Amino acid sequence: MSILRSCTSALAAALEGAAPLWSADLFQFTLADGATNFYWSAWDGANGIVYDGNTYVSQNPWLTRSKWGVANTMQVPSLDVYLRAGNGEFNGAAQIKEQLHNGLFDGASMLLSRAYMTSPGDTSALGAIALFGGVVGSIAITGSKITLTCKGKNNLLDQYAPRNVYQIGCSHNFCDANCTLDAASFTAGYTVGSGASAIFIPWNGTAPSNSALYANGQITFTSGACSGQTRTIMNGNSSGLNLAYPLYEVPSTGDSFEAIQGCDKTLATCQNVYDNLQHRRAYDFVPPPDTMY
Repeated sequence: MSILRSCTSALAAALEGAAPLWSADLFQFTLADGATNFYWSAWDGANGIVYDGNTYVSQNPWLTRSKWGVANTMQVPSLDVYLRAGNGEFNGAAQIKEQLHNGLFDGASMLLSRAYMTSPGDTSALGAIALFGGVVGSIAITGSKITLTCKGKNNLLDQYAPRNVYQIGCSHNFCDANCTLDAASFTAGYTVGSGASAIFIPWNGTAPSNSALYANGQITFTSGACSGQTRTIMNGNSSGLNLAYPLYEVPSTGDSFEAIQGCDKTLATCQNVYDNLQHRRAYDFVPPPDTMY
């Protein structure tokens, strides 16, 4: 199957005339806010490459990519982008591995283009061709290597129809637009007590009376070595918070953090704890699968 892609008339003429050309892959990542962009390239030059008014950096991180295929079906194309980065700061904050681990690219989109040049580094004459557009899916971090798996945008069609599923647990996420509760009302600031570890955060002083409600919630550090790191809370008690996944570093006594409560999506919690039964989306009396006939 042939795929037609638009290009400038100058590039079409150069390709038709078999002129000697240089090329470079350009990667544009747009975060979920729709306003923040990162421009990276696989160009060899230390100063990156300029295209359409944007500078695509070529070092820190260094990029390569996999191949991908296009089928005349609903099959979702997939492209892996490989990043290699050092341990220095990225974008004025923590290293890129830590930021990606904490969700920097959650909901981000990616556009891969290929720029063509009649002389190395000059994209002004021929322009570029868009090759692949999609969304960032899974992210794997192993040592200094980061693998971003990007899916074609038709991946958005891969969902249940109708979307509502008969299930006992609520289909809404706590404090999302459908739940309607205000996250700020269930978020509080604390400091770390003594004896912390990478997976246990003790309270500094008297434990809050509602410490058990932080189960399934999230903790985000706002100071210290762990500043910016976010983790899911497995459970909370009068001693402290147990995390589902360990932190990169062990926080120090006095480091500050914010914690938002969680929800186990049961009828009792929605009604008795959060008084939000009118917005609950669940089918609490559906019989278990082993008793349905």
